Amino acid sequence: MSLADDIYYTLRNRILRGELPPGTALREEYLSEELRVSRTPLRKALTQLTAEGYLVKGRDRTLRIPQISESELIDTLEARKLVEIASVQKAALRAAPEDMERLEHFIWDEEEAMKMHDSVLVSSIDRMFHNYLGQMSGNGVFYDFIGQLGYKVSLFLALSDTLGDVISEALKEHRGILQAIKLKMPDSAAAAMKAHLDNVERRILESVKRREERRESVAEALPRQKRRNKRRAAKAK
Repeated sequence: MSLADDIYYTLRNRILRGELPPGTALREEYLSEELRVSRTPLRKALTQLTAEGYLVKGRDRTLRIPQISESELIDTLEARKLVEIASVQKAALRAAPEDMERLEHFIWDEEEAMKMHDSVLVSSIDRMFHNYLGQMSGNGVFYDFIGQLGYKVSLFLALSDTLGDVISEALKEHRGILQAIKLKMPDSAAAAMKAHLDNVERRILESVKRREERRESVAEALPRQKRRNKRRAAKAK
């Protein structure tokens, strides 16, 4: 693994763990000093993170962790559903025994990562599971599109702080998809995938709503606290 790869994984994992919240600016000079690396491999890692959607470049050319709007989230998840439902139908018809064994291994690996409470590893294996289903479909466009959206969905899960809470539910849903594929039932596989992705969308949107409610609650509480502090200061005089 190159130094640029090492930097990439370090920063990506910090984003996926929620250590770098939405809107956080990543400046080369500070990162170079913090990570004790030169600018060249750092720049290469930042370029890759930007290409995958983990970072966005603002008008001032500063790289930041993206702020995800609800409309962007819904549009992305809708596109993912359309492609993955069609893809898994084709995968169910084309699945070979070695494909089902590979999917089984992904689920086992997810279970082990869950036991270790490693949400970043779970996220990585989840992407591999979905990407492999895209590969099984035999449609290269589906495969590429699922891969591109996979990074974005991982980011949504991390920024909405739902990744660690829903692993066991997602595992059950993955098993349901695999069972339909084993039975060579494309319609059942499509229904299982739709249910899974509907649940992913619901969990993310519920988390985003809770976060917004907490933010509004804090915003309302601050002026009240300031008024109380002023009254106390006036009494003290």
